[in-house]
Amino acid sequence: MKQDLWKYSILEILKGYKEKKFSPLEVANEIVRKIERDNQKLNAYVFFDEEIIIKQATISQNKYEKNKIRGILEGVPISIKDLIVTDDMPTKRGTLTSSLSSKSDFDAPVVKKLKEQGAIILGKTASPEFGHKGTTQSKKYGNTNNPWDLSLNAGGSSGGSSAAVAGGLGPASIGTDGGGSIRIPCSFCGLFGHKPTFGRVPAYPISPFGSIANLGPITRTVKDSGILMNVISGPDSMDWNSLPYQNTDYTELNMNLKKNFKIGYSKFWGMKNFFETSLIEIEVLEKIEETIETLRKNGLQILEMDTIDWPHNPLEIFMVLWQVGAANLARKISKEDYEKLEPTFQNFIEEGKKITLSDYMDAEVKRAENASQIKKIFQDLEAIIGPTLPVLPFDTNSNVPDGFKKDQLFSWLPFTYPFNLTKNPASTINTSFSKSGLPVGLQIVTNTYEDKKCFELAFFIEKTIGLTDKWPKF
Repeated sequence: MKQDLWKYSILEILKGYKEKKFSPLEVANEIVRKIERDNQKLNAYVFFDEEIIIKQATISQNKYEKNKIRGILEGVPISIKDLIVTDDMPTKRGTLTSSLSSKSDFDAPVVKKLKEQGAIILGKTASPEFGHKGTTQSKKYGNTNNPWDLSLNAGGSSGGSSAAVAGGLGPASIGTDGGGSIRIPCSFCGLFGHKPTFGRVPAYPISPFGSIANLGPITRTVKDSGILMNVISGPDSMDWNSLPYQNTDYTELNMNLKKNFKIGYSKFWGMKNFFETSLIEIEVLEKIEETIETLRKNGLQILEMDTIDWPHNPLEIFMVLWQVGAANLARKISKEDYEKLEPTFQNFIEEGKKITLSDYMDAEVKRAENASQIKKIFQDLEAIIGPTLPVLPFDTNSNVPDGFKKDQLFSWLPFTYPFNLTKNPASTINTSFSKSGLPVGLQIVTNTYEDKKCFELAFFIEKTIGLTDKWPKF
């Protein structure tokens, strides 16, 4: 096994505890030192307290010594995105405003489930203001940087979580995904991340952006996310949208996908009529094509497909729901605090105020029609794959890469937000690196409620391509 405990996966940590090779306190202390040493470079954590971490690790160590562990994550360190409430750590939401309390007297369902299984909560990771964009910069905390190149973007809005995991500042994190916010930074940082079927992972308080928002795992390996899904998925009385219990083990993954597992490869995800395809970086497509060819050589049935034909422009639908959510949230923000908001979020609010109830209802109808179209495709396919993003990581100070419309924060994200609208499970996995050493993510989308198929295909890819032992040097 590796010598550096901060490099250990969740499953390696648990194996080490079982074999008594090291203790929760040793792991916690090493990760604390790693955070203290490197967080200033990455700006991944916006809150962590060594005393709180060591207190939790001491409890876990005592549980192991007394053979009374609480659950399957006993002593495993996990960070939490700063949009998810915790009862013993502040939730600042990346904003200078104080209209929403940063204190909570309860844990969000995902945090509660993690703690019940013995996890050590490391702290809170950076988010842009209210998670409103696909990059992680805020007036409150500044920029979160990419571990593969500190001058570049970590992506967002779960950029703090992804930078932390990619940089070795904890083996796993829980992020949120309202338009790609897990998949975007995981692609930029070279990780596996999963946006579950809506309702698979319970959420409370409900996101300002409603049913397009989700919570999910961020890890280096597929099985590490699998063990987290085993814990955080399932119903919770706090979330009326949470799905019934599903007897699924996301760590028991079938590698026999060569016969009956039909996969479609979609270069543009049906979006070629809705954005300028010439803006896709050539190297991204080249690397994705190389991955497709490698997977075919290893026996997967991958068919070129161009059958995704959205009846309505997903971006127009998405922006109605996103802007209405921002405008509704603004009702809780005082006039004095409004002036502290970032201009990009203020713009969403003002545009949202112009949207009528009829506009909103029309968007929901169009959303349903788009979802029905994608559901038909899965009558013949088990999964669809393609690029997660059209570009490589770009400047850490920018919200939008060069060439795309600067005043449209989602103009460069045409492959992710459509599946927040349709509620399909979607994962991203690192499948190669650019010539400059930057990760290139492949997105996997499966039918609603079939999250495990994302994991099975991702696991096959992980084992075939084998990049999980590559670490950034920063």
